[in-house]
Amino acid sequence: MKIYFIYSTFKNLKEAKIISSKLVKNKLAACTNIIPKIYSTYVWKNKTVVDKECSMIIKTTKSNVKKIIKFILSKHSYDCPAVTAFPIKFTHKDFEKWVTKQTKS
Repeated sequence: MKIYFIYSTFKNLKEAKIISSKLVKNKLAACTNIIPKIYSTYVWKNKTVVDKECSMIIKTTKSNVKKIIKFILSKHSYDCPAVTAFPIKFTHKDFEKWVTKQTKS
């Protein structure tokens, strides 16, 4: 089973914690890591913006990636949230087994 990390940003820690908790509770993610404060610079509606945000790394299996992206998009407060998935090429086999076990319904 292939492991994926999904990266997303959120407007604040409260929103990230709510989504994180639901992902783990619903067995879509084995684990999440929330980085509580990042600074993002981007152009939105023709203006350069520097915002404080938080980010999250979600650890899951390939079979859950599309479900997680759909879930985040349905709950997210942003019009165009950053949600990206990365396949993990190499990992510790016990970690891979643990992620798989944690995400089985």
